[in-house]
Amino acid sequence: RAARFRVTMRALVVGGSGYLGQFVIQSMLDAGYAHVFYTYGNNKLPSDVGGGRCSGYKVDVANGEGMNECINALVSSTGGLDVVVNCAAMSSPSDCEKNPELANLTNAPKALLLALRDAYPPAVKRGQTGPDEKKPLLIHVSTDQVYCGSYENNLELDGPHVAPVNKYGVSKLNAEKIIRETWPFAQCVVLRSSIITGPQAPFQAVNRPLFLDFILNSLKGDVAVTFFHDEFRNPIAACDIARHILVLAASKPGTMRGVFNCGGPDRVSRVGMAKKTASALGWSDKNILSAPSASVDRGVKSPLDISMDSSKLENATGVRASGWELQTKLAAGVRYIR
Repeated sequence: RAARFRVTMRALVVGGSGYLGQFVIQSMLDAGYAHVFYTYGNNKLPSDVGGGRCSGYKVDVANGEGMNECINALVSSTGGLDVVVNCAAMSSPSDCEKNPELANLTNAPKALLLALRDAYPPAVKRGQTGPDEKKPLLIHVSTDQVYCGSYENNLELDGPHVAPVNKYGVSKLNAEKIIRETWPFAQCVVLRSSIITGPQAPFQAVNRPLFLDFILNSLKGDVAVTFFHDEFRNPIAACDIARHILVLAASKPGTMRGVFNCGGPDRVSRVGMAKKTASALGWSDKNILSAPSASVDRGVKSPLDISMDSSKLENATGVRASGWELQTKLAAGVRYIR
């Protein structure tokens, strides 16, 4: 399904200098957005990104420093934003477990919501129209770790399966609640993403190892590496999330709204990911050791099966996400193919 954009579309990507944020910015620029603004913490993107159609604002998403100035400057200079995508997050479960207060401050975008509320008329009740349609669409990237891990192919509906087992999941579920209570339903989308894969970010490298790089390096090495056989996920390519976001951003107020699972089509265990990667690239899987997740103390509880059914999102946007084998090849590139 082709997304149609107004040539005047303007977007703000919060956390745009991060891994997923860079893919979202790239897709918007390629789609012809008039301007894409983004926030960054310490690592501003290169000045030549977007050829004058991309601008960054330094913002601390945890304490809110710089957020009001950013939103006010954008609204006053552009006349308003069409879409705001929140990619900013404290996404390491172990870090969140060690510092739950910082996790809640970072993952619940209160500063962003307060700044948007000040810049636009107060939200009205769900189901009403009018002023809400003038507000930008808010797309918030959440996580599959809001699910408890006891069920497979989880759906978005509320139920006993929506019960996070660690501080990271709790902070992200809390963020969903705050957003849904604060921003009008007609202009709000929550995307529960699984593991995000892909090549290195398009504009500058991020300061953390990429998941597929870990698998590739493990396969190439001389030391056996343990992968869990009882943790199941639906990994998705960063470029596919960006494609979903483009279609959502182009939709009319009140359509394609709500909470969506955002995963790939393949439910795979971690050991399955490693073995399928070896098979896709024609490599040996001799380094892969299979073990239960309980065999390793990671200092944080990890849900077992948080696989998701993402058909609701795919039916809404028409985007068909890549399967694991294609994700592997996209991420590996010719650098790794022998």
